[in-house]
Amino acid sequence: MRLHQFSSLGFAAFTLALVPACAGGQSGDLSGEHDNGSETAANGCDEHKEKLAGFDAETDFGTAEQVMGYAEKTFEAPISWKEAPEGQVWAAGPESGTGALHVDVARGDSAYLLTYTPKPNESGLEIGILCPPPQLGVDVHVNVTTDGGALAESYDTLLRTNAPGVASISVPFDLTKLGGTLVVSTSLTGAKLVQMSLDATFMEAGMSGSISGLQQIDSGGASSTSSAGNATLAVWPESVACRALFDDGGGLDMPLASTALGVSGSDTLASVAAEPTAVTWLDGAASTLTVGIESTGDGCFRVSDLPVEIGGGAGVTYPVTIAAKSEDGRLDGEYLGQVIVSGSGSERQVMASAYLELSVEQVAESGFANVTVPSGADALRLRFESQFGDGVASGTVELFAVTRPPCLTNPEPPMSTPGGGMSTPGCAGETLTRLEGAAWTD
Repeated sequence: MRLHQFSSLGFAAFTLALVPACAGGQSGDLSGEHDNGSETAANGCDEHKEKLAGFDAETDFGTAEQVMGYAEKTFEAPISWKEAPEGQVWAAGPESGTGALHVDVARGDSAYLLTYTPKPNESGLEIGILCPPPQLGVDVHVNVTTDGGALAESYDTLLRTNAPGVASISVPFDLTKLGGTLVVSTSLTGAKLVQMSLDATFMEAGMSGSISGLQQIDSGGASSTSSAGNATLAVWPESVACRALFDDGGGLDMPLASTALGVSGSDTLASVAAEPTAVTWLDGAASTLTVGIESTGDGCFRVSDLPVEIGGGAGVTYPVTIAAKSEDGRLDGEYLGQVIVSGSGSERQVMASAYLELSVEQVAESGFANVTVPSGADALRLRFESQFGDGVASGTVELFAVTRPPCLTNPEPPMSTPGGGMSTPGCAGETLTRLEGAAWTD
């Protein structure tokens, strides 16, 4: 068996259409003096707060007292101050490099059951809205300070949870109304940072978080245009495991023996492995396939602001090797990949995946035997996916021949301005031909 490099580019033949969504974070008011009816949440959803009888009231997410058991304390973490990446024009000071961050969480007066519904749509257009799932919310007071003095902030906000052992806050971060000495400047007229927020996640194992938003550049003039890109001022801590997966390195190292989202990493990996399982190949021949999943290092615990339905919320990513071997000898491959777990309880989903890009001459590196590559193919692409959810494990392994038209392999130069930056219009995309594959379900 051979070991192949996992490609973070994913499987280019598949696309994901994002629709407007809401993160369920607090919007605008940091006073904590909200009514208990409908509260406007971000990006097209309304948040509804049903006040609970007390901190011991049971919900599907446990009690507020249980949340306070791990969240009501002072957390400390190294904070890494970021420099603007290439193409961005902001600078933050006076702190730089790595410093010390302290976040103190204290309970407020009330706890709530939080639910979300799309805001009424008056445009007449059919717009898909993904709102957050129900959550448990707890009034908290949060103090955020750094030893260097850049942060000395105080917030009344809601601590939210919908998974065991993990809760988070998200508060607007107004750069003009800070208690600390942090100053953010820009070197280009018309550039500014917008939609800034301070986000933090709390677990028994520790705390992670970031201060981030968007860099917006307005060109000005009669035909004013704007461009925007993600801007991250700081993360804490800068995880070794997360650095291998995400540019900013934000998140928590999660050893395999540790419990995250209610399950240890060892049990998570075991759920997507497979004992000899019946498969049928592309030509109809039957065999059995065995899938082994082995850890190659600590996982990365991180909270994504994508909607839960498309992989957002709290999750852990584990680097792994994936071994797939069929009883009939058609497949014997080993690939570097990852296992991602999200959700908890009945909503828990686990996905193991590996994607491999090969030249035509490297067909043997795919692990497939007796595969004939059609003439004219430009490359090969392997996809392995195994998932576990709703008590069912299933998966697919497939090898494709990739054919690219001349406009992709030898593209025309961009057109001259005005209207520059575009290749020749009408360029066709890649063509994929499935050479071999199998699917299984336990």
